[in-house]
Amino acid sequence: MENTSFLVTARKFRPQLFKDVVGQSHITKTLINAISKNRVHHAYLFNGPRGVGKTTTARIFARAVNCLNLQDGEPCNECEICKHSLDGRSLDIIEIDGASNNSVDDIRKLRENVKFPPVQGKYKMYIIDEVHMLSTSAFNALLKTLEEPPNHLLFVFATTEPHKVPATIMSRCQRFDFRRMELTDITGQISYIAKKEGISIDEQSLFAVAKKADGSMRDAESIFDQVTAFTGSEITYSKLSDALHLIDEEFFFAITQNISESNLKEMFDLASKVVKRGYDYIETLQGLLEHLRNLLAVKITNDTTFLETSETQKTQYLEHTKLFDVQDVIRMIQFISTAEQQIKYSPQQKVRFELTLAQLAYLPKSHSINELIEMVKSGKQFPQDVSNTPLIPKMEPSVTKTISVANEQVIASKKISIDIAVDENKDSDDEIKLSKKSLRFIKKEEIEEKWDLFLDKYANSQYQLTSLAHINVEFVDNGLLLFLNSEVIYNNYTTSIMQSKLKKIVDEFFDGNIQINYKLDTSKENREFLGIKENKVEFEKHEKTEKPLDETKDKPLPIKQENLSDTDKTIINLFNARQSN
Repeated sequence: MENTSFLVTARKFRPQLFKDVVGQSHITKTLINAISKNRVHHAYLFNGPRGVGKTTTARIFARAVNCLNLQDGEPCNECEICKHSLDGRSLDIIEIDGASNNSVDDIRKLRENVKFPPVQGKYKMYIIDEVHMLSTSAFNALLKTLEEPPNHLLFVFATTEPHKVPATIMSRCQRFDFRRMELTDITGQISYIAKKEGISIDEQSLFAVAKKADGSMRDAESIFDQVTAFTGSEITYSKLSDALHLIDEEFFFAITQNISESNLKEMFDLASKVVKRGYDYIETLQGLLEHLRNLLAVKITNDTTFLETSETQKTQYLEHTKLFDVQDVIRMIQFISTAEQQIKYSPQQKVRFELTLAQLAYLPKSHSINELIEMVKSGKQFPQDVSNTPLIPKMEPSVTKTISVANEQVIASKKISIDIAVDENKDSDDEIKLSKKSLRFIKKEEIEEKWDLFLDKYANSQYQLTSLAHINVEFVDNGLLLFLNSEVIYNNYTTSIMQSKLKKIVDEFFDGNIQINYKLDTSKENREFLGIKENKVEFEKHEKTEKPLDETKDKPLPIKQENLSDTDKTIINLFNARQSN
């Protein structure tokens, strides 16, 4: 029985000439010119993502600099030196794995061997792959040799993480940045390989393989081998989807079609398909996000040339742009981006995913401000998705308030229509509860009555609010005004972290939406109240009358602060210290 071993596509179709390297013409052209003009540098750093041709280019370069029959900067691959290199028998081309030979002892051995001249060719070349894995001591040991190498010595360093290579090494090298493979380059190469192998593959499958490879030619060739083993000599998109467990593009077009029709039944059917086929929920939403991005781009530009997909799907995108406005697509993108984060950390991912698709089906359509203004002017009725959305129930409580505006007391007794919009990404009960809390009106007498209880509970070291017990407070309806008599205290309380922390504690304690304002007032004069925007109430200025100081001998006198430090002043102001008689 004949013994034939299989050679993977990535090795079988590895480029042997500079012109065969795909997608890196800016590098291969430079190297060809350097060889032709005899301007070869002693050290090169090849940087780029995985599977884009760094090591392959280094091997071609090693053969080219030693080739006996150089042809326009390309190796002939026919001379003895080239054949030895292709067979892996060359003594002048040494490949080292930086990940497993990363110690200083390994570099010392290298330094001892570099002084020996090449056996056959003009140059001895060291190709160090994953050079960023070398230790700091190994890099330092390499510095002197790299700075002043023998005339016969060349280095090529390959890395996927150039930021980990010391600057002292990089400054001694010529750096070449390899690019991620473009989709067209990958599809063209895979199509060429398929023809050579006698395998038929459709256009949609080519694009699916290229997108799955994510810019890596080696990954694309490995995926091609996997799919070929599953499908045989004929690759179709349906077979490829089964082999790679991909989500069909038609699935995303079905979602957007049902969103436009508000077809809730079909949305649940699509969600069940995702569950039955075992697709990952996050990957599904990421695919839908990319689909909507393509839809938005085509809607804005009315052009499909930049889409990385087949011609058939480009036509579908043009048709689906008629279903939505730009604002609708943007809102769906924002909604899915938020839902993706929630599903990722949800204990019930399946339920969250189904509700996400259901809410997309009932997401109200966007209407421009100008359109709504024209409806009001013309007396037309608002569209149903604006005036009567199923997800926006209405309450009409009767509210009576006393409002102080510009020093005039106005008694407003009217019925207010309040829309409680249920957030698509939160439980409706929590949202309605939050809305009711924000509507609760708390009088200043209630706040003042409970303030001492609040201080007893929170003005301690556990909550880091000890100084709150020594701060003057003015109470207003639905609000507090804190007079801070020191810049140190003022700066501490007005940080975003402290403001958020204090407001959360106050709101929970008083079961309402309490507005907290801060004022630096070391003189304790000209105190005024700030308005609370959320309740649309502007509090009138409040003048506090203070009793004149009783300048008697028994009263302690204020401490003079002219010659005191800032710390002493802060302590005096904080505790309202006085000088004893």
